[in-house]
Amino acid sequence: MKEYDYSLDAIKGISCILMIMAHIPLYFNGNERVFQIVAGVAPVLFFAVSGVTTTLQVRRRSFRSLLGFYVLFAVIGFSYNLMWRPEIQAFRIMDVPQIIALGVLSVYLIEKYLKPPLYLYLLLSLLVFAVHSFIGHRLPDFPFKSILFTETVGFTYFPWMFAFVAGIFAYRCSNRVNLMAALAAGVLLAIVSFGGARETDFVKYNMSVQYLLLSLSVLFGGFYLFRSKKSYSPSNLILYFGKHSFLFLFTHLFLILAFDRLGLGRLYIVWMWGLVLVCTYAGMNVLLWLNRFIARYLEHPLPWALAVIGVVAVPLVIPNRDLIILAEAALGMLFAMNYKQLSSLMSVKPSTRRPPSLPEVAHEQA
Repeated sequence: MKEYDYSLDAIKGISCILMIMAHIPLYFNGNERVFQIVAGVAPVLFFAVSGVTTTLQVRRRSFRSLLGFYVLFAVIGFSYNLMWRPEIQAFRIMDVPQIIALGVLSVYLIEKYLKPPLYLYLLLSLLVFAVHSFIGHRLPDFPFKSILFTETVGFTYFPWMFAFVAGIFAYRCSNRVNLMAALAAGVLLAIVSFGGARETDFVKYNMSVQYLLLSLSVLFGGFYLFRSKKSYSPSNLILYFGKHSFLFLFTHLFLILAFDRLGLGRLYIVWMWGLVLVCTYAGMNVLLWLNRFIARYLEHPLPWALAVIGVVAVPLVIPNRDLIILAEAALGMLFAMNYKQLSSLMSVKPSTRRPPSLPEVAHEQA
């Protein structure tokens, strides 16, 4: 039986910290803006780990059970979208929960039925970006285009699926290959940016070649660094954030929005980073303690049906933007702490099942 792989939690944990740096709603100048651009690749690490953990479920879960769960995951996940945009238009934009649902389902089908060799995962990630770069903007509007392609905002299938499959390659290849790939992407980034880099080249949604190379450099570099570490302390703060990364997603955003509403955005940026980090950690501890008294009620379908109705109904019946954010944050945090109960409710055993190994149990995505 394999040992628990803490490196996956560590990668998610560092992506959580980077999210704080990227999401503080302040205007940056000079070198400070560089920190925000680099921190903005945090979702790449998060999606890469989701791709890896999905491969651990292929022999344990049926596609039907995953499909049902991730449909609900995407719908309830709109609570996160509505925190960013507390209006009905938020349902038209793909964000983190929706691309995770699409990415996980895609990886499951690829891994189970295509079983590609390792190098094809890297080629597939580049192919996904090529479709985005050369085809997406040439297509006329069609139903569901906003799910597949974007030129403005949103985590659409093209190009963000690249991170899920690139993560699988990074996890399965030797760590030396990760180091070489990180350096190669960095060198190529320097070459294509020779003569001066424009800030518009590093807008992540309409992904450029420069942003892809930055993302690949961080992705392979992150896997190299955290897989190089031989041992982790289970009490490590980064591992704590990684283990509860979905709760972190909602908690840190709610605090950032609350602090900005209170006028604390005028604080020096480093103080803001520290304030959000400390308060997020404290808030997560309080929420997880309170959840011990709530979790057992979410082992039944009715509360989840009410949660779905609540997420959709809140922006329809509540006119106040602050109240929408508060209500959706509460629903999102409840979901983030208890999504495994929903996964169990939706679980359908495959026709053949082997006893799961420890890493598969520990790193099960949702």
